[in-house]
Amino acid sequence: MTPTIAPSARRSTMIGLFVSAGLSSSGYIAAIIIAPLVAEDMLGSPKWSGLPFAMGVIGMAFGATNLSNFMVLHGRRAGLLLGYGVVMAAAAIAALATSAGAFWLFTLGMFAIGVGHSANRLTRYAAADLYPPTERASAISWIIWAGTIGSVLGPALLEPMRNLAERIGFVDSAGPFFVTIGGAASAALVLRAMMPRLPAHTATLDASDAPSAQKSVIEILALPNVQIALVALTISQGVMVLLMTMTPVYIRTASNNFGAIGLVIAAHAFGMYALSPLTGYLADRLGRIPIILTGVALLIISTYLAANAEGLDTTRLTVALFILGLGWNFGFVAGSALLTDSVQESDRIRLQGLADSLVWIIGAGAGLSSGILLATWNFPVLGLVGTVFSFLPILIIGRHRLFSATQ
Repeated sequence: MTPTIAPSARRSTMIGLFVSAGLSSSGYIAAIIIAPLVAEDMLGSPKWSGLPFAMGVIGMAFGATNLSNFMVLHGRRAGLLLGYGVVMAAAAIAALATSAGAFWLFTLGMFAIGVGHSANRLTRYAAADLYPPTERASAISWIIWAGTIGSVLGPALLEPMRNLAERIGFVDSAGPFFVTIGGAASAALVLRAMMPRLPAHTATLDASDAPSAQKSVIEILALPNVQIALVALTISQGVMVLLMTMTPVYIRTASNNFGAIGLVIAAHAFGMYALSPLTGYLADRLGRIPIILTGVALLIISTYLAANAEGLDTTRLTVALFILGLGWNFGFVAGSALLTDSVQESDRIRLQGLADSLVWIIGAGAGLSSGILLATWNFPVLGLVGTVFSFLPILIIGRHRLFSATQ
């Protein structure tokens, strides 16, 4: 489905979507870096410090469905602006809750930030709407690549915003939420200026999009490539969240060095987003499964490095978290492509919705479990658990390859 839009308007809209995605991601990254630290301060233990992050992930799952329904009626532009408005209000609540030491209000704020931030995740579909089928993957990859802006800008603003928060009467750990407010506000301003008011229904069906007989969910889930894709997506997300969420807590416990936290998380986010266009190119040239397996290998390397951490080794953690982000990127991009390849057009949207739900549920569970594991054992155990789960896609792929060879 390709909307009718003038080339100049398409170019302007694409630039606006790219810039807004980068700006809003900077604010979200700042929020998720500080969230477990704030929670630990409020609770006096890291055991449940992953809960606010997990609620943010659940919020994204909730927001994606509801913002999509809103966009059907009012268009992409209105839905994206609404999402960023929710982020601004939610981040203000989180900042106030941080200063007040109100854990449950803070957790509610993080949930609402997740609801609004789902607009950032939906931006790639708004970009895809602008282009014919042969150019949509490229449009999506550029929106994902925009996350690189956030991976650099968000952590870089942590220390200045902590200082600003103290000067205006907040606790210093409320400062990162000023980045969240500013990122969402900037994204909204860019969209208002550069994205035209397109009708809610701007596309017409191509002949290839004609509906055909649909398979049941059970039939779809029985397909080998669907199983491989789902495992690649969920394990990539789960292992990444498991290790990333508690890394700031681990660093602060060892040194209270916010600069080190910013460096490590910036390297991680850079690995997640910066090479997205290259990953898509390699997945198209070499195949989906080889790139998934490469991503699995990277996850295993990163979690092994974390599992063998001795004290605070910033260099090791920076390398480990960069590789972790890159492994996520390989598994997520190739897994998404394999999922899309595996079913016919009439089944695709249902399957993608199911996959996203599983990804966010696994992510929320991993975020919550990470705090419990760190409090009960230690950071190396967290890395070891990630290593064990990282082998699961290899087992699933091997099982299907062995089964196929015996047929």
